[in-house]
Formats: sequence, structure tokens, C-alpha cells
Amino acid sequence: MSELAAITADDSQFVEAELLPPDDQTAHRILGTVISDQSSPTFEEVRFRLHPSAAVSPGEFVSIEAVRPDAADRSWVLARVLDVHEINPHEDPQSATVRDVLPFDSDYAHEGESTVIYRIARTEPVEELPANGQAGTTEVRTLPPAGAIVIRPSAEQISVAMGFPSDPNEGIHVGNLHNDERVQVTLSPGAVQRHILIVGGIGSGKSYTRGVIGEELHCLGVPQVNLDVNGEMVNAAVELGGVNLEPGRGGFTLPLGSLTREDLIDAVAGVNRGTNIETLIGYSFDVLRREIQRGSRSAFSVDDLVTEIENQAPNLNMQAANTLRPAQQRVKALERLKYIGPRFDWVSALQPGAFVNIDCRGLLLSDLRIIAAAVARDLQDLAREKKIPFTVLSIDEFHLVAPSDDKQVSTQVLREIARIGRHYRLGLILTTQSPADVDRSILKRLLTRFVHSIEPDQLDSLRGIFADAPAEMVRGLPKLPQGTCALTGVAETVRHATIVDVRRRVTHHGGATPDVWADFRARGWAGKRSVSDIKADRPEPTVQSDV
Repeated sequence: MSELAAITADDSQFVEAELLPPDDQTAHRILGTVISDQSSPTFEEVRFRLHPSAAVSPGEFVSIEAVRPDAADRSWVLARVLDVHEINPHEDPQSATVRDVLPFDSDYAHEGESTVIYRIARTEPVEELPANGQAGTTEVRTLPPAGAIVIRPSAEQISVAMGFPSDPNEGIHVGNLHNDERVQVTLSPGAVQRHILIVGGIGSGKSYTRGVIGEELHCLGVPQVNLDVNGEMVNAAVELGGVNLEPGRGGFTLPLGSLTREDLIDAVAGVNRGTNIETLIGYSFDVLRREIQRGSRSAFSVDDLVTEIENQAPNLNMQAANTLRPAQQRVKALERLKYIGPRFDWVSALQPGAFVNIDCRGLLLSDLRIIAAAVARDLQDLAREKKIPFTVLSIDEFHLVAPSDDKQVSTQVLREIARIGRHYRLGLILTTQSPADVDRSILKRLLTRFVHSIEPDQLDSLRGIFADAPAEMVRGLPKLPQGTCALTGVAETVRHATIVDVRRRVTHHGGATPDVWADFRARGWAGKRSVSDIKADRPEPTVQSDV
């Protein structure tokens, strides 16, 4: 007999001792009974009076007895606690004022002894669970009646209702429910195919969460390519048996042919848009790229492009010295970009379990965008041709490379991957502290979201990604502790929004705020000193007379 069937086996009594074996009484104690007023119970909100010894907190799940008139078996409605408030007529404004004015004793019976003091919990029904041992859940179809009991559901029931795999080893294990540590939060492996968003303010734990997901994907054998803007995954890459690459060093370069015309013009310094110089450079570049597409060449260098500019100038009637020579000189300057060179061997690198971390610290923003666009395009082409297994592309601080600007090529390619990448076996994990600056088309296509503590002015930019998160949960986001986040998604990934405590990482976190005070101590400054002590250690200043 299932736990839920055991709870409802005795229809005549709802006494805790008769509901469950003694060792389960604490975990499944009765929390209270449903009350009826003008706003409850409904299919949108159910209120219940808490038992004096019971306690619930916002975000916690409870099970409410529900009996349908035409049903032989009762079912249970899983509901999310929204808020709790106390009813105490002894402490209403008028009574409190009277006690302040008159010398009345304020002693009175407390909850459990008093017949007029009690607590009311507001809940939102989210799923209906059958009580006859059948598996699965449905939308809420049965209205809980007044007087129905409210109990604490089992961890298994919550996991089923949330769509979490029962075994953490079967998916992406990220932590526990914030208000119920019994419940392991594990996402279906397919969640990463529908792309992941991680947002949060500085120090909120977003890069830590990215590390946890990285560990989980590595254990599942998923190859990962990470554009590391702040060096936060450098240690993890080594510990996971991966590699750290620096653009332009150690064999990691991007061929000129992997750029688009817009990439190239952005990379070439001193080219004004709409001029003959831009037209000549762009046209020559397109000619060489078409040769690659036709298979007549596999790649081309900066020198090849300089030569092609000279070949194409007569065709465009742009052979004048003030056009041809400046165009060639500006393209020749691309040799300063150390990351332009032979194509990196992605096919060999992206074997199951691979972790390629591209250390982008110190890059100019323009270079970062070019590298991001080129890497994304290479992976997209290889995935489309099925030359690599399913791979995850992860970008830290992705508002830098995917701003809400249609003109940025990096924005365009990431938008395309977000839209159809899962069909090409390519997933995205994008992390940002500034969602207000991110392209909205990309943002709304990231269907599993981890939202850490974030400034209130950033919340407006996240409207539309909170799924069924109640207003109370959204209002509490700026006050979430470090390492705790709201988890939301679509029905296929996370059925209902909830608050999660992210598990501890196994790999070292490279994004922690440095301890600058330890540096001061190491340099001989023992701690905070008083101004008088500092003054005593200094010689008296010599005051020079004006005379």
C-alpha cells in the first residue's frame, strides 16, 4: 500500500496516531483544517487554520483532502503556501490602545488554549494527486471542502507533482527545496536541451550554480564549451579533466573564414560604414567565403584577403589609391588579432565528458563579441552536420555578447541557437547579472531559469519568465540569501516555480569575492586601528610660521 493510500485508509477518523505508523507521525503530522469564508476555498486559493503545534512557511507545499461528489475515492490537492497571518482580537488596535491608557493586565490565553487566537495560512492549489495508489498528477479538478484536513505531503509526492526524477542520478541534481530539505531538486536531463538561464546580482551565487550544473552535465557525459569572462571556471575545468584555452594561445585560434562579413567589419579598425573601403573589404571577403562553401578552398588567411581585395577592386571600379591601399592596410592590421589563425579542432575536442573552458579575461569587448559569435557559429555548423555529439555552449555575463541590439552578430547567432538549437543538438547556458540589457528574444527562449537575488529594478526585465511563481515569491527575490534561487520553467522542465537551495560544489569555485582584508593583514596591517593610536605613531607635524 502506498503512503498516500495509507493516509486515507481509515475514512472515519483523522487522528494522527491512526493515520500513520509512529515513525512517520512527525513527517506527516496534521497541519490544520480548511476554513470557509468569502474568498476560500476556491480553485485559486484555499485557506486553512493551523493546528497550534504546526508551522508552515511561504513556498512550502501542503496536501489538502478533497472529495468529489461522484468519486468513490478521495484525492489530495497539493497546494503552495503563500502567506500566514495570525488572528488575535486581544491585539487589535483598539484593545492595544485601551491597555496603553488604562492599567489593564495584558495576560491572556495563547493559541491552543484560547478559543479566539489562531493562525490562517493562504495556499494556492497547483496539482491534484489521486489517493487510490495511481501514479501521476492532474490539474486541480476537485474543490477542497471546508473542514478538510491539511497534512504535510511526502517528499515523493512533491517530487512527482514538480516533475522531478525520483533518483538524483537520473538527472541534473541541483539541490533541495528551500523550505523542505527532504525534497531533492533534480531536473530531467532534457532540460538542458531547452536551454538554461541563470541570473542574479553580484555575489548572489549565480556562477556557483553554473558550476554545479557543469558538474552534473559532466557526470552525464555532456560536452561543454564555456566562454569564461571572469575566470570563474578555470579551476573546475582542470578538476573535471578538461582544458583551459586562451584565444590566440596554445593552438586556440579562429579562422578568418569562420567570421561573417559583419564580424570582419567590426574587427577591422578605422572603417566607416557606407564607404567604398567598407564595400571593397566586405565584397572581397564574401568572394572568399563563397569559395569555401563551394569547396574550392578550405580556409583563407589575412594575406589571402589582402590579395583578393586587389583582385576585386577593378571589378568594383574601386582601384583608386585612396580606396584600394587604405582597404588593404586596414585588413593587414588584422594580424594584430592573435586569435585569428587555423581552425580549432572541435570535432576531436568535443568527445563525451569534454569540458573546454575559453579564458576570456582581459579581452576587449569587441574581441569578446567576435570570439563568441565565431565559436557559436562553429558549434552550430558542426552540430547541424552531426559531426559532434550534443554539446552545451555556456557564456558568462552574456549581456556583454548578446545585448538588445540587432546589429550585433553575436546577438544574432545566439538568437538563432536559442530558437532552433535543440533541433541541432546544441544547448545554451547563459548567465548574467543584468537581464535588462539582454536581447529579449533570447531571454524568453531559455526555458529553465535560476533566478538568484537581484536588484528590484531588474525584475521588470524578467516579467514573463516567472511561469506560475506567485507575486509573493517574486517580491521576495531581492531578499534571497546567497546560494538560494527561484527555479521556474515550462511544464516539460519545471512544472511549478519553487525556491531552491543549491547544493555544495565538488569543484573549486573561481568566482568568489577575494578577501582583500587578508591581503592587508599579510602586508602587516593587523586590523582596524583607532585614529588616536595611528596619530600616536606619527610624529607631530611641524607648523611653519607665516612670519
